[in-house]
Amino acid sequence: MKFRFAGPELPFARDDTTRFLPWLMAFMVFLAALSVAGFFVLGDAARAIDRGIENTVTIQLPAGDNVKADEDRIAGALTMLRAMPGVASAEALNREKIVQLLEPWLGAAARSTEIPLPWVIDVRVDRANAPKAEAIAALLQPYIPGVMVDDHGVWLQALLRAVRSSEWIAIIVVLLNGLAAAATVVFVTRAGMGLHRETIEVMHFVGAHDTYIARQFALRASLLGLKGSVIGVVLAAPALMLLVLLMGNLGFGLLPEIRLGVGTWISIAGLVPVAAAIALVTAHTTVLKSLGRMI
Repeated sequence: MKFRFAGPELPFARDDTTRFLPWLMAFMVFLAALSVAGFFVLGDAARAIDRGIENTVTIQLPAGDNVKADEDRIAGALTMLRAMPGVASAEALNREKIVQLLEPWLGAAARSTEIPLPWVIDVRVDRANAPKAEAIAALLQPYIPGVMVDDHGVWLQALLRAVRSSEWIAIIVVLLNGLAAAATVVFVTRAGMGLHRETIEVMHFVGAHDTYIARQFALRASLLGLKGSVIGVVLAAPALMLLVLLMGNLGFGLLPEIRLGVGTWISIAGLVPVAAAIALVTAHTTVLKSLGRMI
């Protein structure tokens, strides 16, 4: 027994109303593919930031005119910090390490003796019982005026919330593209039914059921949706690879390296059958409802 794919049997070849449907579907799938990729990239960034919210507090102490006096102040600060509840450890960074940290921003000037580089203390805290940055500053301020305390967890948490919000925006964009695709199929299907109204009436006269007629339009819409979604994915693939290349060359140090993994590409490819299914179901439902009003 031989099987063959049976396309729509109505004379759709002269139907100009469906010619722009594949390109509209391609555009919407293209946008959806970018949003899906963005969702996965943001997810990777959120996980990296979450891991990066270490139990670390950085303390900057202004440099004085006397190195020996500065070292004594640092030793006293370390003693006070290690005695604070919630502090796991406190270590002062050596000058070479401080210079290495500042070189990306200051360049060769970071090694200049004319620039009074601050002293830095790296504090590890127990985040469940960690002292607040204000409390640490209040402790050290009378002993070391001008001390600055930076709690990385605070601003990284704010960044993490922003990234999570962006993930939801990506999801909303994909859903809106799906709704726009369905609305486009409804419009095109109704226009096609108006063009083929006489053919539909003849088919009703000879005894064709509404489900058969709806199936013809649904099959036509799904094929056009399939064609358009394939075009959209094919256009999105090089655009995404170019975007990843450009973003990688920017050399952001805060966010992790942008990668599009296998899961991302599988999800993007999955837009093709999803778009075809949306076109199929939407067209079938639209035709059945419209035929019910025609009778």
